[in-house]
Amino acid sequence: FYLLRLEPFTTLALHLQGGRFDHADRLFHSIPQTWEGVLNNPSDVKELIPEFFYMPEFLVNMSGFDLGEKQNGEKVNDVVLPPWASTPEEFIRLNREALESEYVSAHLHEWIDLIFGYKQRGKAALEAHNLFYHLTY
Repeated sequence: FYLLRLEPFTTLALHLQGGRFDHADRLFHSIPQTWEGVLNNPSDVKELIPEFFYMPEFLVNMSGFDLGEKQNGEKVNDVVLPPWASTPEEFIRLNREALESEYVSAHLHEWIDLIFGYKQRGKAALEAHNLFYHLTY
């Protein structure tokens, strides 16, 4: 999904879709829109991949692939960035700074409890709002 603009993922996506890209509305094209989907749609369970913290190239259509046009007429090309990042490099730099911040270091154990620890199931999961539809995993 996220790495569509980079080989070998471009070729794999084309192979999966019978030689054409998937419908433009279903492609990764906007960080703000993807963020909104994850926040507001319980069936949208995307997670960040490591490239969000070190590889600005995955956000740019450097090879000029024709990724199609969305139903609203918008052409899909480079990934739309959030308003706080003016370039893919700035987006990656700020993401990495956040990941390496004191706040994240001080709270990393809480994420580990949710994903790998005691807040995965039962009452602790319920209290932490860490419940997912059983077919998601």
